[in-house]
Amino acid sequence: MTPQEVVSIAEISQYLWNDAIPKQNVFFNGSIDPRKAQQLYMERKALQYGIDQQLSGIPGTSNYVYALCGSKLQLAIEILGTGGGGGNVIPGGGGNFSVYEYSDNATVGSFTIYFPQAVGKRCVNAFRQGNNIGAILTSGTPTGNQVVWDKTTGALTVAVAFYDNEFVRVVVQQ
Repeated sequence: MTPQEVVSIAEISQYLWNDAIPKQNVFFNGSIDPRKAQQLYMERKALQYGIDQQLSGIPGTSNYVYALCGSKLQLAIEILGTGGGGGNVIPGGGGNFSVYEYSDNATVGSFTIYFPQAVGKRCVNAFRQGNNIGAILTSGTPTGNQVVWDKTTGALTVAVAFYDNEFVRVVVQQ
């Protein structure tokens, strides 16, 4: 596979791992590698940077990222090739059933961050500094690691205030 194809497969695999790990933690008393999605994200970003900068060693890095996809590899290839498996996963991209990924840096002391691009979409996952956030509520007041998603405004509200320039990412679906 080309390095660009590996990047696409890694993006899909990352989403699949983000979905699978919390379920493994609940139903199977934990996960072998609970940081798999974060590790895949960091290495995928490094591969993308290498591709953009036309660095040497891209094939080796590409093979490493490919291997990191692990047990989600075949499903990711199927989704990429056919659009099967529940829809296309295209971070920041389009399609009627697509999953979108948006990120921004929060303001210190605030409890809400807005994603105007995500207005009208259902939040399927949220992250603070790459760490999975707990339950996603659609109303009420969040407690602990819960968040409230308001799809009419694209607002994500947390129970614990953000620190300065904290990286926040949401994964939403049409």
